[in-house]
Amino acid sequence: MNTSGFFLEFELNIGEIHKLNKMYFKSLYKEKVTVFLGIVLFFAIFFDFLNLDNDTDVINWLVRNLILIILFFLFQYSFVKPISKTIFQFSKKLLKYNRFSKKYKFNFTNSNIFVHSPLGEFVYKWSQIENAILTKDFFFLYVRDRNGYIISISNKTNDGRNIHELVDFVENNVTHVTKI
Repeated sequence: MNTSGFFLEFELNIGEIHKLNKMYFKSLYKEKVTVFLGIVLFFAIFFDFLNLDNDTDVINWLVRNLILIILFFLFQYSFVKPISKTIFQFSKKLLKYNRFSKKYKFNFTNSNIFVHSPLGEFVYKWSQIENAILTKDFFFLYVRDRNGYIISISNKTNDGRNIHELVDFVENNVTHVTKI
């Protein structure tokens, strides 16, 4: 198979979008909210440092900021979970609009796998695929990553997807496809 011009694009159906959001973006929201709160903590300590004057005891300043850091780590997850859950619920409501859901796509090239969505994008190399399984209803690609994601592609839809070409590409160039 000539792989130099290999390119496939699949628009996702609502079921695939729900699985993708649950698997990928739920943890992505938590990471982004955690990073944002960490940046807020850093700036709070930085601006508190800038407001130090000659009369302020440095030990009191260090203890105050140490208590702030400890309280931040104690309470951050109680803030992160509700905030990320709210964002996730909002994105689920947006799926009712066709313009929003049409932006979810898988792109397969000869070197990369792209997962596009309005909420973010992931890029994987084919070398990160650990396993491929073809069932009657789905084609699963197991990604070797720190979170171990699964890319699931529905076989049921016949909306111009050439799933057989993708399976052939994976079988011939990436890894053995287990057929169940």
